[in-house]
Amino acid sequence: MSIFLGVDIGTSGIRAVAFTERGETLEEGRTELNTAYPGTGYVEQNPEDWRRALFASLQTLTAKLGGRANEVQGIGLTGQCPTFTLQYPDGKMWHTALLYQDNRAITQSERLIEKFGRAELHRRTGEAPSPFYIVPKLMWLQEHRPDCLVDGAVVVQPRDAVGWFLTGTMATDPTHAACTLAYDIETGDWMRDWLERLGLDRLSWPRIIPSNGMLGKLSAEASKLSGLPEGIPVAMGAADSLCAVYAIQKDEPVVLYDVSGTSTCLHLAVDRPVESYAVNTYPYLEQGKWLAEVGLNTTGIALSWLAKLFGKTLAELMNEADKIEPGANGLLFLPHLGGGERDVPTRPGGFIGLHLGHTQGDMARAVLEGVALALRQRIELLERSGSAVREVVVCGGGARSGLWNQIKADVFGLPVSAVDPPDTTVLGAAMTAMRMLNLEPKAASSDLISYFPDLRNKERYEGIYMRFDRIEEQLK
Repeated sequence: MSIFLGVDIGTSGIRAVAFTERGETLEEGRTELNTAYPGTGYVEQNPEDWRRALFASLQTLTAKLGGRANEVQGIGLTGQCPTFTLQYPDGKMWHTALLYQDNRAITQSERLIEKFGRAELHRRTGEAPSPFYIVPKLMWLQEHRPDCLVDGAVVVQPRDAVGWFLTGTMATDPTHAACTLAYDIETGDWMRDWLERLGLDRLSWPRIIPSNGMLGKLSAEASKLSGLPEGIPVAMGAADSLCAVYAIQKDEPVVLYDVSGTSTCLHLAVDRPVESYAVNTYPYLEQGKWLAEVGLNTTGIALSWLAKLFGKTLAELMNEADKIEPGANGLLFLPHLGGGERDVPTRPGGFIGLHLGHTQGDMARAVLEGVALALRQRIELLERSGSAVREVVVCGGGARSGLWNQIKADVFGLPVSAVDPPDTTVLGAAMTAMRMLNLEPKAASSDLISYFPDLRNKERYEGIYMRFDRIEEQLK
């Protein structure tokens, strides 16, 4: 049997999963990651934790595989982005990584727009500049922590770091490069002219190779630390949400992909970069194809936060929410707990209309509805940019909740299909290893659970959406 591994360095942990060539899950190892919030808008991790969690997860997986570990033919990588750290010339990494949720670089993002112009930034990078991306955060470090920016230091994202830990080779792929605001989507290379004008040319930027290309082979040291045989080919892989879409492979332009995890990304296949500033465009894993993207930073994590606050499991909290009628007894939730979103970095989050009569179930229902309402806003952004949406396919951890999927169908007014099993991100990573070896992997979309709008609930949510949209506009 040929076995392929997918490794996903997510926001909350690192997963290593073994698949057959047909995409069937065999075994899994997972290790949690710690995230620090040292100040308002600051979100950080320690890259040494990435290394520790990577090999702990691989050791768990290898132990479960036993002798079958010798049948591993390839490893594919994916991860959260645009989180980054710095690797110094001596090979050591800075002890801090700034996460995509980190919102400290608001002023620097505005300064970037003033320097180059919003239109030119969007044309060359495909992105709408915001503190979400790496370049504004590097500009923040220039001003507040210049000691960190050593000449020749390499800008490293978590997936890139994992590749380095496994092979000793540092590189990235176009999907990660496109998350930096330093990558030209037209030329497929770093924008060295802009980096020079920003004073960031003193840093090194990784070599860019295709997502399905070979990064290297498992080193002797990584073999010893993981228990896997030395010399296994390692594919570069791609950004987490794009790997999730890659594994579904439902090649229809009117299908919206809802990649629902700690955060949520909405992707739609397009034939060229989108002109609207409100929509981002990423190169797809297959050359010449593109994905439009809009997203929310704190979706699944908002539900986890509430469960932890109440001392409940997610299952218990969802059960409480399921008992509540649509509308959560008048309670609204604004799902921006990370300190803002890409479109409005200062957008506040929280509950609106909370009173003494509300229950834990009301609050849980409001979180589910608030995320769905905010996602509808973003679907409308895609539609205003000229894209048509007729169906939503949900994958990721959020797809496990039938209640949430039904709420989305009712709020969107669209059919929603949940992929079963929903964890397509790590499968997509494994599929990059299969493609690296010229194999044709099986897509994950064979089993879909469908949800259709309930007309009565859809009508109720129309009024709720108008109220939600009005409040969001007033508070931005």
